[in-house]
Amino acid sequence: MARSTLNQAVDAAIPTGFSSFLGVRRTARLRRVMRQTGLPASEILDLALELLDIASQRIAPSPIHRTAIGLGAARWRNVSAEERSRLLRLAAQARWAKYRAGDEEADQGSGAPPDPAPTSESSD
Repeated sequence: MARSTLNQAVDAAIPTGFSSFLGVRRTARLRRVMRQTGLPASEILDLALELLDIASQRIAPSPIHRTAIGLGAARWRNVSAEERSRLLRLAAQARWAKYRAGDEEADQGSGAPPDPAPTSESSD
């Protein structure tokens, strides 16, 4: 008897227009959650919206981060793997050459003798 009274209270708590808007499956789920928790429909929907808000903030990256990732991918979109490898190798070599040039200038400025130039000594 108490169960039928609870079901009637749950049914009365959901307006007819709202239940037709939700559809049969979602209305049944809402009624089940209302019976299990004892909370009114408005509080359950508030909690559901809060959970969705939290989940969407964790899933979706910030717009700035998403744009930066997109720009990096777009840069190499129509470049073959071989060409990309060649260009990245040249960039790495240029960085190392710049690093080495900075070391040589530091060595010359410190009074240390420069590295001897490689000689081609051939032994006959």
